[in-house]
Amino acid sequence: MSAIEQRIEALKKEVKTMFSTNDLAEKLTLVDDLHRLGIYYHFEDEIREAIRCINDHVDYEISDIRLVALRFRLLRQEGYAVSPGVFSKFKDSEGKFKQELSYDVEGLLQLYQASMLGTNDEPILEEAMDFARGHMERMLEVGEEPHTAQIRRALETPFHRGMRRLEARLYIPVYAKSKACNGILSELAKLDFNHLQSIHQAEIQSVSVWWNEMGLMNNLSFFRDRVAECYFWSLGVWFEPRYSTERLFIAKLLNLMTVLDDIYDAYGTVEELQLFTNVFERWDFQDVDGLPDYMRIFLNVFAGFMIEIEEELRKKGTLHHKHHIIESFKPLVRAYFQEAIWIGTGYKPKFEEYLNISLMSSAYPMLISISLCLMAKDLRNDTLDWLLTVPKIVKASAMICRLMDDIVSEFERQRNHVDSSLEICMRDEGITEQEALAKLNKMVEDAWKDINKECLNPFPSRKHLNLLALKFNRMIEVIYKHEDSFTNPDGKMKENIALLLVRPIED
Repeated sequence: MSAIEQRIEALKKEVKTMFSTNDLAEKLTLVDDLHRLGIYYHFEDEIREAIRCINDHVDYEISDIRLVALRFRLLRQEGYAVSPGVFSKFKDSEGKFKQELSYDVEGLLQLYQASMLGTNDEPILEEAMDFARGHMERMLEVGEEPHTAQIRRALETPFHRGMRRLEARLYIPVYAKSKACNGILSELAKLDFNHLQSIHQAEIQSVSVWWNEMGLMNNLSFFRDRVAECYFWSLGVWFEPRYSTERLFIAKLLNLMTVLDDIYDAYGTVEELQLFTNVFERWDFQDVDGLPDYMRIFLNVFAGFMIEIEEELRKKGTLHHKHHIIESFKPLVRAYFQEAIWIGTGYKPKFEEYLNISLMSSAYPMLISISLCLMAKDLRNDTLDWLLTVPKIVKASAMICRLMDDIVSEFERQRNHVDSSLEICMRDEGITEQEALAKLNKMVEDAWKDINKECLNPFPSRKHLNLLALKFNRMIEVIYKHEDSFTNPDGKMKENIALLLVRPIED
């Protein structure tokens, strides 16, 4: 064990003693700090017990909006179906949030963050969101200190929707300078982040070596080469050391999916793609008669990757997951092919018809299914069969991926591609671009609320699924919030990759 690892272990022991506090505010703040600093994964058992104690605490005893909101968010974050009625006591006789709350910066921040965990049937959280956001925006306009940086970050990306590694990277330096900084937590967060970064750097190097050895870059010049971006995506789903194997598999799969997407979208003819799709339907990568060389090259690499997955499943004793991995992949290529037919024939699908196909072509149902099969050892076949039906939480995740991608993706409009949901919505309903954008953004928000609902009181067998859907969605917030930074990675994507994989946190 290195000196850094020894120091990390020593600090972890000190942190564990902090859980002995009986003070509710201290317990809430500790759990929140551990999450925001990205070191919560070291203390899962302690946090679980702390959350149980927090849930047992009677909420009407708390009169501080900051603590009520923080308690609500932490409990919901862990799947407790705490009622939003806890915020009713902060309303006046007219049913509006009390005006004195508008001067409580910490309270507004926590109220806004808590409102992000609302579901579709909780109007009080909509009111809380509007109230907090309005006053936070006012504070930014007048440059009101302190907390300006925190307000700006919260409005840009609420913590619930933020990629955990990126949120920690941005928060650790801010926390170190704050009056509330705990020196032990601050030191542990810095050491742990830099230690994990060295692990992640080695992993991305191994993915790059694998990618170069596959030789696709030398043989298929038409596709997008996105090794770093695909690893970054998988890092957003799993950053913990114990998930190294799963992280690498998903990074490799995302690289292959990028090539596959480009084959269907921009290169293959309908006739070639029919034969290509048939290979996946048969799941026989040796029967490639009639296929052009570039498709044969890709299928050879893909077949090798599937052998790697099969070996990993056998090692884990979960080889029975192989069938479900295969069956989760086939709807993706069917959707890709259907879109290719639409392009080839000039067919203009209706909005609902488009969504039925494009939710599958988003690849999220496939990615979530395969990720679950790779990480979970105790999945029953009936759970996996249910997953193939694209349950509500998976559909909502795919909806967010598809719509946010369509809203910002100029790349797809510039090449011969099926119309996006934005263009179809405008055409079908005879509305302006701004009206269509408002509708799609509303659908995104509703999908987030569906996910929040599904994450409350989950069945034990669905806990991993809920977390995966949530984590994959957070990556959409990072990659497609304002631009398609996957297709055009030289801006925000490049900066985020540098933050997580190049630049350590300095003392």
